[in-house]
Amino acid sequence: MFLGHYGVALALKRAEPKLSLGTLFVAVQLADLLWGVFLLAGWEQVRIDPGYTAVTPLQFIEYPISHSLFGMTMWALVGAAAYYSWPTRDTSRHWQAAALVGVAILSHFALDLLVHTPDLPIGGQDSLKLGLGLWNNPTAPLLLELAMLAAGVAVYVVFRSRRHPARPGRLASLVLVLVAIYLVSFFGPPPPSVTAIAVTDIVGLLLLAALAAWVDRRATPAELAAAGLQGRS
Repeated sequence: MFLGHYGVALALKRAEPKLSLGTLFVAVQLADLLWGVFLLAGWEQVRIDPGYTAVTPLQFIEYPISHSLFGMTMWALVGAAAYYSWPTRDTSRHWQAAALVGVAILSHFALDLLVHTPDLPIGGQDSLKLGLGLWNNPTAPLLLELAMLAAGVAVYVVFRSRRHPARPGRLASLVLVLVAIYLVSFFGPPPPSVTAIAVTDIVGLLLLAALAAWVDRRATPAELAAAGLQGRS
């Protein structure tokens, strides 16, 4: 799952406008970001096996720290606590925002469950593994991912925020980048190495989060004044 995670981030942004879209982009993909780090460290394992599924050539051998249900639950609690503890002047609805960060992190497991083969462990490596296997069908995951991204964008656009308005040009750029990355990974050749997977994963996810933060930055005084909102909360 790729686009679907970002659809969730876009929707959750409107559930709590004070959350940065960049923060939510990191949260929904924290499991994959950690996975890239743990691959480089040798703590988790993946095999490049073209044809393993109709969608991805990756066979996930071992990744209980980043992708087990227990692991993601722990990361969700850590992420929510980290957000809640982060110094800020805006303490309104702070615990609600922290809780949504935790929800965003844990949502990764629920969405991966739909597409992965049964390789998502409940706890340790030898625990029960889950996965509905939509990646074995080349069409269903593509339609699901695009639908979830479209739903997230729709929520982001319809439920407007005065302080974080939807900027059509920037939002369109973000969506195009996301869809382009997904289509390249969907139809492109297998990655050359596990190291390349890990580095591309880490750098790419962080750059996407930075792009999302730019797209959703707080409205400037000029923008507020143009909208007749200067001085209003």
